[in-house]
Amino acid sequence: MQELLDLRSDTVTLPTPGMRKAMARAKVGDSRRGEDPTVRELEEISASLFGKEAAIFVPSGTMGNLCAVATWTRPGDVIVASSASHIAGREGPAVSHMASVAILGIDAPGGIFTAQEVDAAIAATPARAESKVRMVTVENTHNAGGGTVYPLAEFKRIRSLCAKHSLPLHVDGSRIFNATVATGISPASYGKAASSIMFCLSKGLGAPVGSVLAGPRDFLEEARKTSLRVGGGMRQAGIVAAGGIYALRHHIDRLAEDHENARTLAKGLEDIPGVEVINAPVPTNIVLFRWRTPSDGRPNFREAIAPTGVLVDDRMFPLFRAVTHLGIGKKEIARVLRAFREVFGKPKI
Repeated sequence: MQELLDLRSDTVTLPTPGMRKAMARAKVGDSRRGEDPTVRELEEISASLFGKEAAIFVPSGTMGNLCAVATWTRPGDVIVASSASHIAGREGPAVSHMASVAILGIDAPGGIFTAQEVDAAIAATPARAESKVRMVTVENTHNAGGGTVYPLAEFKRIRSLCAKHSLPLHVDGSRIFNATVATGISPASYGKAASSIMFCLSKGLGAPVGSVLAGPRDFLEEARKTSLRVGGGMRQAGIVAAGGIYALRHHIDRLAEDHENARTLAKGLEDIPGVEVINAPVPTNIVLFRWRTPSDGRPNFREAIAPTGVLVDDRMFPLFRAVTHLGIGKKEIARVLRAFREVFGKPKI
């Protein structure tokens, strides 16, 4: 049986041996009572990394974003986000139901909207409207956009506009470290330009579980209450927090390898007849591509590729997504390309 090569997401990563050892040695306490030393250490490291006053460890990025939205807004408010963002899409029902806010989506190439577009969105809600824009969110890097990176200059312009309107700017930074590695811009530069920021430990960083929400101390006191209300209280969470600390210390710089592997994959796919890479040049670790044979649909693609042991994400069909991560090295990329050539044809001459 072929070994599976899973490129559906960077959430499929497994803890490395070093991370497992760190988790096994973790000092723990009752995190729900604020008594877990390893959780506190992770929160302090995270806050310092992004230039924020404080941070809280939560089970998932979805919970981190929900806590941010619920804290910055009140029921009936409107938040501005990219139409294709995770908050507007997969998290939209939870945000709408649990925080009772509406999402005003901006259609933008690669999910990267401008300050001018935000200004227009704010102006579209009249001063006397029952619902007003109370918060702006950006996603960096942008998942559905193919791992696009928010330019820091535009990011700062949006922040200035938000300050003008007394609006918080929240960053869904699930893959923010892919952005910092790709640009060389420090996490603190992004963090200081935002009111709050959430980042995932369980994607490219390779930890088994958890995300962190960082921001002002008074904001996080309220966000922690929201987390507890929706089941975010954990007990001896230091075991998984230790995995997060290890990831922050050892797995950030290696994201450059994922980016290089994604570019290699994209280049190889472009050479195969019938395959079109949508987001070339690939900015980080996500490759979006299309199978250009119009008569072939999702079931046919799955059937064709299944025997090779290669898994890619088809939830955006007719686009397919392949995500590189620490479980996929150069050798695995070569095998993926061999599989695609076998299925779809020889490289272009």
